[in-house]
Amino acid sequence: MSPRRSPPRLDRPTGRRAPKKRVLIVCEGEVTEVEYFQGVRDYFRSLPVEIRNCKVIGLGRDPAAIVTYAVKERDKKDKEARTQRDANIAYDEVWCVVDVDGHKTLDQAVIEARRGRVNLVISLPCFELWILYHFEDHTAACDQERVRQRLRKHLKDYDKHLGRDFPFAHHQIARDRARRADPEHCEPNRKGRNPSTNAWLIVEAIRRSGTRG
Repeated sequence: MSPRRSPPRLDRPTGRRAPKKRVLIVCEGEVTEVEYFQGVRDYFRSLPVEIRNCKVIGLGRDPAAIVTYAVKERDKKDKEARTQRDANIAYDEVWCVVDVDGHKTLDQAVIEARRGRVNLVISLPCFELWILYHFEDHTAACDQERVRQRLRKHLKDYDKHLGRDFPFAHHQIARDRARRADPEHCEPNRKGRNPSTNAWLIVEAIRRSGTRG
């Protein structure tokens, strides 16, 4: 009797270089957030850093719906990877991007993100705070309109679009400013104080996916 074969493993192909991480980013906003993370992806690619399969989706929904969508997308790709015996299909990291901005489902979204094992990034009052940190410090409590007023001093006629000359290279400066504003807001799935954003966590995830190996 021939020896019994072990079941095939669901592994990534081995080689000299480790495969790039596959990242899914699901955004609440349909314009600014999507343009920003696409720009970051392109910025790291041009260093040169390769980032593959970094999918950015803007939904324009509430936070709980964003998390639900992200979990379903992750699970769908996990199932597809098992069916095709190809681990490269699955997402290595899943990130959700939301604002506080008066949303009633934010607390539910945090709970669902923890339960669903996805990373929820929260900006208070809004994602534009992270954009503003590429230009200046801001540590005083504020609302969305105040952030946009400050942002228009740097981005003329700002209307949610970032433009070709946006300083993506300032992401580390922006991270330092965000951490000064709220030093404790350095993990996903938690809400910080006003003002706060931990959007830099996604920038780091994109950078890692490009430099791995």
